[in-house]
Amino acid sequence: MDWGALATVAPTALSSTIYATIQASFLLRVARARPQGAPAAARLPGATPVVSILKPVAGVDDELADNLESFARIDYPCFEILFGVASREDPAVPVIQAFIAAHPEVKARLCLTDPSEALNPKVAQLIELTRRAEGSVLVISDANVRVRPDYLHSLLSVLMRPGVGLVSSVVAGTGERTLGAVIENAQLGAFIAPGVVAAAELAGRSISVGKSMAMRRVDLDRVGGFRSVGNVLAEDDVLGQRFSACGFVVELCLDPIENRNASCSLQRTLDRHTRWAKMRRALVPRCFAAEPFNSPLLIAWLTVLLSPTRLALEVWLFAWALQSLGAYLALRWLRPTRFNLLLVAAEPLRTLCWFFCWLNAHANRRVAWRGNTFYIGPGSELIAAEDPASVRSPAR
Repeated sequence: MDWGALATVAPTALSSTIYATIQASFLLRVARARPQGAPAAARLPGATPVVSILKPVAGVDDELADNLESFARIDYPCFEILFGVASREDPAVPVIQAFIAAHPEVKARLCLTDPSEALNPKVAQLIELTRRAEGSVLVISDANVRVRPDYLHSLLSVLMRPGVGLVSSVVAGTGERTLGAVIENAQLGAFIAPGVVAAAELAGRSISVGKSMAMRRVDLDRVGGFRSVGNVLAEDDVLGQRFSACGFVVELCLDPIENRNASCSLQRTLDRHTRWAKMRRALVPRCFAAEPFNSPLLIAWLTVLLSPTRLALEVWLFAWALQSLGAYLALRWLRPTRFNLLLVAAEPLRTLCWFFCWLNAHANRRVAWRGNTFYIGPGSELIAAEDPASVRSPAR
């Protein structure tokens, strides 16, 4: 037996098996959920609950005005939109006010929130928005999200299933015009979305993504409300764990929403995904340590660096072809009407950027977010940066 050849091929073969399993699980799940040609979302039977869409806002996201316009086109009989800002000086305020003035037919309000309500600035906004909300169903929707007219019908058709307490949407990054946005949207489509779906399918762990989530107000109160996740960075996933612990089913809505990333810089993309990597490390340290094996292209690259042989190069080419195919199929489902080949071509660069973020997550536990600096403890617990000595060691 040629042990050198085996050592060259085996790591990438293992990684390719893991990657193919994740991508196949994602594609099979979405194929089962929505057969080709079927409508995106069924109409809700019987009476429709009143929905409060909570939008915590901090600054002007890419194409904010157009994102908000998509919510004016929602086809649902009874909903309101509550915008939260921590300061009247927030540059998003004029954009929100213009939206409200342009759409008197939409019940929408701008609310000033109190940053001292929680250490997590987004949760601090959600606490105040929930107080002012009138709906029996609460939908959290980030400002950089764009939706289709059937958005609420789609979410609620999952929420109304027996036993379901929390629903979050699969996210597709769109709108890329810069290199940073290309990498951001490729990461969301080729890595994040398949991983979220596969975690539920293969590991039975539903990951809640806070860009778009729906829950009943009464159920939220039963699990402790937003205040119970006010001191963690991953408030969405921790909230999902609380729902699961109380016996609720945490589900995914497989009708994708758009996360608009148009003109962000590469540095901003790296900063965001380094923060997310640190968050994953705090939540699931063992799974995070194994993350590089989710990318056969990365493992093949490392093999080439350690053993620059012809066989290693052939293995790299195989890994590149496999990962490009996986990215293409995932993006084709998530973004069926958009040009995806640029994002597929960026797969080698996306992989390197992601690995940089993964490595950087091991350097320290410091994150900057929404103008605040924190340290991350176990379970993504937030500790103010002024008190780094209070940070406990990550769970092993």
